[in-house]
Amino acid sequence: MELNLIELTHRYFNLFLSKNPKGLEELYTEDIILTDWNGQWKGRLAVLEMNENLFKNEFHLKIDEVRISGNRTYGHIELEISGTTLKIVDVIDWTNDGKIKSITAYNG
Repeated sequence: MELNLIELTHRYFNLFLSKNPKGLEELYTEDIILTDWNGQWKGRLAVLEMNENLFKNEFHLKIDEVRISGNRTYGHIELEISGTTLKIVDVIDWTNDGKIKSITAYNG
């Protein structure tokens, strides 16, 4: 069965939007690395802790587009948080078994 990384990327964004750390935990590898304009988090627990801190805020997320190249997806999203709208590109690298091994988020 071939993985549908576009669908998995939408699942990731929907879990994030619904503030579902348990669902995100199932998608992350143990050694996931998340990098954004505020820093870098290494390991599943560190990334989940960062997610949960963000989940304390009210936010809205709109998926504009998801593209794919090999085992990498590019999610173009708008994130509205604290009255500010950010245009973000999440570059997500996937394992062959459908787990997220890295996310690099670009703002702008």
